[in-house]
Amino acid sequence: MKTKFDLWLEKVNEERKTYWDNNFDYKPYEPLTVKKGRKYIKLIDGTSVWGFVSMWEGINNGTPVKKGDLLKPAGYNAVAAHSRGNIFDGTANWSYYGPNYLV
Repeated sequence: MKTKFDLWLEKVNEERKTYWDNNFDYKPYEPLTVKKGRKYIKLIDGTSVWGFVSMWEGINNGTPVKKGDLLKPAGYNAVAAHSRGNIFDGTANWSYYGPNYLV
């Protein structure tokens, strides 16, 4: 049985593949890969980090974080402070290149 995270990741990879197929043709599309840590799931695109999904609730860099929050990377192993929405409630804000910047 697939989890909500698995379903969300499938949707992200499908939309990213459509974008790739419409804009690039020099190599085949590669889906995001997953690496689980203690607090976050790291989503990797090739050799760079696409984003993080929180697996815990607490305070991250002075900002509250909930399970399922989508976070921008601040580095390969570092999470940015503010959430870009939540994958479980449908408010995650992202594009092909990763979680969107705050407006």
